[in-house]
Amino acid sequence: MLVFPQTFNYRLIIGTLVIAIAVLGSYSLSTFNSFKNQEEFLEQEMKLVQHELTEMISLYNDVSIENDVVNTKLKDSKTKIQGILSAVKNTKTDLSLISKYRSQINALKNEREVIFDQIDALVRDNNSLHSQVDSVSQKVENQKIQLASLTKKNEKLNTIISTAGTLKVGNITAVALNTTHAEVYETDKLSEADQIEVCILLEGNALSNKGNKNIYVQILDIKDQIVSERGVLNYQGMKIGYSGKTTIKNVSEKITACLKISIRDKEKLKPGSYNVDVFQNATFLGSTSITLN
Repeated sequence: MLVFPQTFNYRLIIGTLVIAIAVLGSYSLSTFNSFKNQEEFLEQEMKLVQHELTEMISLYNDVSIENDVVNTKLKDSKTKIQGILSAVKNTKTDLSLISKYRSQINALKNEREVIFDQIDALVRDNNSLHSQVDSVSQKVENQKIQLASLTKKNEKLNTIISTAGTLKVGNITAVALNTTHAEVYETDKLSEADQIEVCILLEGNALSNKGNKNIYVQILDIKDQIVSERGVLNYQGMKIGYSGKTTIKNVSEKITACLKISIRDKEKLKPGSYNVDVFQNATFLGSTSITLN
């Protein structure tokens, strides 16, 4: 029978405990290091998730579109991202939560791609519309230019027709008359004259319009003031003061039209040369002069 000393038994027990403590310490240290590494990994992942969400929000902030439907989708998606970001900031690190957030981010990315495709389509349509508008604007501008050109041509044509339709004038004569006596006689003295007779030799042409023609006579004194003004002709934007007016019928052959103009306010007149201008409406036909002493 073997008998172990009491001291040996103590040593054996102590040795066993030391080994056990060493093994437990090593396991605890390994577990602690592993837990620490995992926690750091989770924190890093959470930061990456926050960064990705922030970048997505920034991307939405840079988008501007005038379509109400697309704008509503953008706002809804942005609100979802902001909600997830707020939850991530206020949540402790957890692997299951990170996986959940990653899944939500992927879903929002797909949603974002759909919205951005719609925006691209709208931009293409808008560019096409702008091109069409530019094309229409150019056509309108070209039409304006053509219309302006046609208007000028029409004005020139009207002038040509108006001129071509004007009566031809062969001769214009003007004489001063004294009609206060039984016998009417011509005079060149201003003190004796009470009328001025103007006679115009007229001839029609193939382009002359049928119907009555208005002939106006304008007498100007030495100061270019109208003598015995009877009225003002307003014709196609022109204003012509006249001393006398006569109306003649259709002119097919040469005729002489005469009209007598009574002199008004003779005391205001001065001796000198008086111009006599003849118009058919506002078209100048010719002129002559008369000298009164």
